[in-house]
Amino acid sequence: MNAWSAGQKFKEGDVCKGVVSDVFDFGVFVDLGDCVGFVNPSEITWMRYTEIAEVISEGREVNFLVIGHAPAREQVLLSIKGLEEDPIKKFAREQFGASFTGSVEMVTPIGLHVSLPDGMGGLLPKSAIAGTADRYRVGDEVSVEVAKINLHDRQIELSLRTPT
Repeated sequence: MNAWSAGQKFKEGDVCKGVVSDVFDFGVFVDLGDCVGFVNPSEITWMRYTEIAEVISEGREVNFLVIGHAPAREQVLLSIKGLEEDPIKKFAREQFGASFTGSVEMVTPIGLHVSLPDGMGGLLPKSAIAGTADRYRVGDEVSVEVAKINLHDRQIELSLRTPT
């Protein structure tokens, strides 16, 4: 049996175990025994990271979700995060309407990107900021409320927290 016919035994939706054989900026290769699997960077984790090596390393045994096949490359396409709950859904269940003090991560023409608990981030739109957004700098603390969550687009919209 050649490597690709071995890879075809994996069906979309299957869960399998493999060993990470190579880690590159463009993705992760996985030894599945008789064939090779590939994990695109967007399928590694829900967490934000700068480099793939921060979240996965060679030699690590991991459970994977089969999400497809790439016959031209003779690879099984895999996902790690597909086996985990999307953290924005948990955040929506537990934190919608909650108030936080977060740190400004980025100032953009559309508003402030603010860090939130559990590694989440939200947008405080420019229209929701009294005065001008120019007065805020990266690292400033801002008191916000979770005003809107769009699960489909994975976006959290914030409003300024009003003092009680």
